Amino acid sequence: MEDIRYSEGVLTLEPGDKIFQYTDGVTEATNAHNELYGKERLDAVLNGNSKRLPDEIIDAVKEDIDSFVDDAPQFDDITMLCLDMKELMIDAAIENIATVTAFIDEQLEQRDCPMKTKMQVHVAIDELFGNIAYYAYNPEIGIATVRVEVTDNPLAVVITFIDNGIPYDPLAKADPDITLSSEERDVGGLGIYMVKKTMDDISYEYKDGQNILRIKKLLL
Repeated sequence: MEDIRYSEGVLTLEPGDKIFQYTDGVTEATNAHNELYGKERLDAVLNGNSKRLPDEIIDAVKEDIDSFVDDAPQFDDITMLCLDMKELMIDAAIENIATVTAFIDEQLEQRDCPMKTKMQVHVAIDELFGNIAYYAYNPEIGIATVRVEVTDNPLAVVITFIDNGIPYDPLAKADPDITLSSEERDVGGLGIYMVKKTMDDISYEYKDGQNILRIKKLLL
């Protein structure tokens, strides 16, 4: 195989983009009339299900192939892989909160997230990304990374905020005494307190020169 030449390329994915890979057994699946499933039919299924989750996309393609071939025997493997881009790297600037929120909302909407839960997540985004924007690189602007993962058991969203700014643990400060009036209470700390109270889990670590703050919210 030393004589085979391969070409190389670079593909830049944007948040929400998906990659669908498959073996030739998919497009060459054959029905009883010796007709091939083909790329055009595959493209139609992918385009019609592009907003769905990766495992749902694979299921949709498999169902369409099964319907096409019916009981005709297949002599090649049918293997598929679908990946979803769930990481956003963005300037840690306060005006980018809307972009971060939209990126996370796309994942929540795929899981029919209740409005109350979505609003609580929005408050957490405003507080946590806002802290990075205001303090991590001040007075410069650095990069923040936002990762989103949706788990099934239990159904929950896990959002991770990462920056390379000055080390800062927002969980280290004592919770504000909310029994005091605003005049008596120390300034600051109320935002992160609200996040701690509304999220189901929150953790912080400083590792390899990075602030890593992770929140988890059950999608109930």
